[in-house]
Amino acid sequence: HYHAWHTENLYIVEGRGTFIIGEDSFEVKPGDFFTIPPGTPHSFTTTSDKPVKALSVQSPEFLGEDRIFVED
Repeated sequence: HYHAWHTENLYIVEGRGTFIIGEDSFEVKPGDFFTIPPGTPHSFTTTSDKPVKALSVQSPEFLGEDRIFVED
């Protein structure tokens, strides 16, 4: 999915995973921080045995109406 007008900032607190942002793939771990600009498709897959905990801050306020799904 992507967000048409939101910027999303993520900080990984626990766990590990693979994050795809646009055409790039990243292995993420606790302490990693990244920004997803508006209009950029992104997805996440957990690769650790325990769940991933992340802090997500979106701007402007996200009310659940700006999530646009894309097909593979």
